[in-house]
Amino acid sequence: MNWDWMKSEALLANAGHFLAGLSVLMVTTVFTHSWLAIGIVEAVLALYVGVKEFWFDIRYESNEDYASGTIDALGYVAGNSVGWLMLAAAHAVGSW
Repeated sequence: MNWDWMKSEALLANAGHFLAGLSVLMVTTVFTHSWLAIGIVEAVLALYVGVKEFWFDIRYESNEDYASGTIDALGYVAGNSVGWLMLAAAHAVGSW
């Protein structure tokens, strides 16, 4: 794997998936301050990731298989997990 992020499409895609997963939670939290809204958006994100990575990409992108879809989905999960850790830290210090 090429670790020069500007020359490695896979590394750049993984960074984008991570940031997407993180930003979905952060934007929802900033604009709603509602557990219900966060839950709904998280469910929609899970549905989107499942459909996009395991149905759409497998059928319509070349060189995609379930292994690459899983890696992409894990990028979303990793970013979203960091978002939950940030939300927990904000909640613990009383800033949310």
